[in-house]
Amino acid sequence: MKKALPIFLLSGICIAFAVHYFSPDFSWLTDASSSEDSGKIAEMSQPLPRAVMPSLDGDWVNLETYKGSVVLINFWTTWCSGCREEMPELIKLQNQFGAKGFKVVAIAVDDEGEQSVKDFAQNEQFTVDGASVSINFPVLLGHDEIARKLGFEGGLPASVLVTREGNEVKIIRGPANAKEVSPLIKRLL
Repeated sequence: MKKALPIFLLSGICIAFAVHYFSPDFSWLTDASSSEDSGKIAEMSQPLPRAVMPSLDGDWVNLETYKGSVVLINFWTTWCSGCREEMPELIKLQNQFGAKGFKVVAIAVDDEGEQSVKDFAQNEQFTVDGASVSINFPVLLGHDEIARKLGFEGGLPASVLVTREGNEVKIIRGPANAKEVSPLIKRLL
């Protein structure tokens, strides 16, 4: 027994050292059903700043006009593969919650120019529930400064979830997934 105690203590010290310096991933021990814990969706708390941007129609849109709706502001570009992949998910969210006071608003921070954004938004078709559909939400033309002002931290795509009262409460890094984002939207509606 006396011989086992030093071996046991030495083993414990080695394990503690390994965990501290090598930081193994123990995520398999936790419940992965909550996307909020994955780091992809994070809390934020700031009022939606005043922002006015041109739409693809040439009209100027003030984001304050969406007050009273739950809004998912999506930052994207035409050349970003993750942005293209998430478009069907955004269309699904708009279809699912649009009648309940929800709106997806896409802000293109594209350096390819207005025409490439317009062509993409008007001509691209996406498969949603077996049907080929177009973008069904407004697309605004933004730039890096406005995106940062609205909470965008870099890395595309990204989205910010805004309450009916105009408070930014979640940031979603990477492509939005309808199954992950739907519960968040339901809570705010």
